[in-house]
Amino acid sequence: MQSISLEYFKLAAETGSLTRAAMIRGVTVSTLTRAIDRLEDELGVTLLDRSRAGIRLTTVGNAIIQGTSSLLDELHEIQALCQMFGTGRRGVVRIGSLFPPVSGQFRLALSVWKKRNPDVGIVFYEMGTQDLRSALFRNRLEVIFFTSYVRSESIESLPFFSENLVLALPSEHPLSRCRSLTRNELRNQTFLIQDWGQDYSVRRRYNDVLGKDVTIETHPAGKQSVFALVSAGYGLTLAAQSQAENGFPGVVFRPLRERDAHLQIRLGWAANRQDAATGRFVAFIRDFIRQS
Repeated sequence: MQSISLEYFKLAAETGSLTRAAMIRGVTVSTLTRAIDRLEDELGVTLLDRSRAGIRLTTVGNAIIQGTSSLLDELHEIQALCQMFGTGRRGVVRIGSLFPPVSGQFRLALSVWKKRNPDVGIVFYEMGTQDLRSALFRNRLEVIFFTSYVRSESIESLPFFSENLVLALPSEHPLSRCRSLTRNELRNQTFLIQDWGQDYSVRRRYNDVLGKDVTIETHPAGKQSVFALVSAGYGLTLAAQSQAENGFPGVVFRPLRERDAHLQIRLGWAANRQDAATGRFVAFIRDFIRQS
């Protein structure tokens, strides 16, 4: 049963004329008549009595016209809802990230997105690089924010923003007296890093910035837990500038005077899979970057 046949039947009943109904819908009388004939054949009943004087509802037609109106109203609501989901104006975007969205740029982007897309929810996951990639490929995430470009034909990405890296030291550490530090001054220091599932990309990044003359100690924990260990004197760590601005008890933050002491954040998504809400989010981030 096609909804258009129901609509033609309803309009004919309301106007009392096949000709007027056809004019309103912008179709020929024969097109409208054939659609109602097919509806009657499918239902096995006569809905309209037709004569030279016009048309009128049969007993059966009169019994079902009210139900037809309600059914069409519900169909229109479903169509409107599907259109909203199809255009990405409703839905959920599952976001994976290596770090919490504490930077000003990150928080501003999410705030503007929320105001412009109030019917699109987000679910935020924090995990390591390998887990991010796996979750994206397994369709458990729609987009990911990560620190190194993934060289894969299956992932598209674009640069989001860049942050400076700073040193986090125990407040009583001898180096905390320095206003800034270089890698040469950090030789033989122990650095604590987040490491979920033996994710060596973080270790490589630390070695790129600090050199090979440091000891790397891994912890499958969030940054707050790492800061707590730094505060207790177990070692040092690197932090994004936005994390340093929030501060942490017993920890001091110092600039690192190295050219590559920065964190480049990228947005990634699966190249072969993108629903409307995800496409809308990616387009929003792209425009947000251009306007920033």
